Amino acid sequence: MAFSKKLSLFLLFSILTSLLNIPANAQRGITYQQLANQQREQNIFIDNFTLPGSQPETVRFVTTFRIDYNLLPFRKYDSPDEQKNFFSPVGMSIEIFRDPNPEADNRRRRDDFSVEGLEPVERSFWRDTAFAENYEQTKSKNKFITGRLDTELKPGSYSYILQFTRGEEVDGRTSRKRYVKVLPYGEKKKGNIVLAETYRRDEGNSSYGTIDLLNFGENVYYGQDFFTLIHLPGYEASDSYSLEVNRVEVNDRDTTQVATVHSASIQQTDILEGSRPELTSSDGDQQLVLQNTPEGHTYAVVKIPNSQFMNAVYQIRVTKEEETSPVAETIFRSRWIEMPTSLLNVDVAIDMLRFIVDDQTIREMKSGSNAEKEKKFRAFWEKRDPTPNTEYNELMAEYYRRIDHAYEQFSTINVNGYNTDQGNIYIKFGPPENVNRKFPPGEPAVEVWEYPNRQFVFRAVSGFGEFKLVSD
Repeated sequence: MAFSKKLSLFLLFSILTSLLNIPANAQRGITYQQLANQQREQNIFIDNFTLPGSQPETVRFVTTFRIDYNLLPFRKYDSPDEQKNFFSPVGMSIEIFRDPNPEADNRRRRDDFSVEGLEPVERSFWRDTAFAENYEQTKSKNKFITGRLDTELKPGSYSYILQFTRGEEVDGRTSRKRYVKVLPYGEKKKGNIVLAETYRRDEGNSSYGTIDLLNFGENVYYGQDFFTLIHLPGYEASDSYSLEVNRVEVNDRDTTQVATVHSASIQQTDILEGSRPELTSSDGDQQLVLQNTPEGHTYAVVKIPNSQFMNAVYQIRVTKEEETSPVAETIFRSRWIEMPTSLLNVDVAIDMLRFIVDDQTIREMKSGSNAEKEKKFRAFWEKRDPTPNTEYNELMAEYYRRIDHAYEQFSTINVNGYNTDQGNIYIKFGPPENVNRKFPPGEPAVEVWEYPNRQFVFRAVSGFGEFKLVSD
């Protein structure tokens, strides 16, 4: 993924307080290994939204989801091919119950309710198989499988349960319990906002175009612009709308606005009257085709300049001119999927500079408050930024990615990979152009790393994969 962002002062703090949902002072004394374990989190990302039903009085309740490969138990094919060496069956189901007690909304949002005694009205099932080319892909959180569940409901109050099955499991594990109130689409006072990765406009009469859903829960990719599909209920041609993006802090169920980072008027060219979104799939991606029909509703497709925003939590708020209540709003979180582990904590990030700076420099950088440490840390890397006119420091990101690689590739039961000789050389010089491993008769294995103007020779010193530098 290409970024145009440089680590800002806010980045580290926002990761601590927003991405990990824990206060910064609780991170003091944390180690790289603990951060690495946090980075291995296994995720299912779930989106829920509504679309117009097949009848004027019905609503389609849609659940889309993305399941990371590192959550799935893969098995190896007996007769593999090049692209399907490993496989893992996976399933998702939803069961919806009519709920006669809509006043229980607040309690049920906390997943602590029972559906015992409620009338089941709809069920939907999805089943598929995830395939991986190699073992590394089976453990990746950058590889995933997507799917959707689609049910049609009459107006009313409902509770639903999502269940997830993987591998050869028979009984599903509950992934989510929620309460939802369904209103006829034509009677809605507040529209929903769907997050999309791309929008391809169609100039034909039958369709306004196609959007590819982000399908990433309430998340978007850090450093990448994205699109929003906004339902505008009660639209009149004379109406004027504006959109603003606010950086917010979320604590429990309270949302506090910190700053407005973007505001713009919704242009007439953004508005799609008589639009009916139809769900479809292409190569595993979930899409909405925006059909142009007299029976459709009014939507707006607006691009959000997320490449200009810090790594944080934001609120999108759409309002109609001279009205204070929002027409539509939603929360999204900017996530750097491949963020180097060390950057999750400023103390760890400074400690890991020891491969290129002396101990005195590190002691000076670690003195003072968190804000002071972050300021000094940022100043250190600003002096070494190859692209000072952008907000993304490529050199800093590459340095900390090398530390992650060293930890993953060279760790043994006794030594963390970045503390080994091979890890040290890799961090300083990067990946070698060529690696030769030799097995001299009666002697330990030897590994030679070749670079354009030098080579390093390592000799095995244990049976656990540790090598020592013996020649430069």
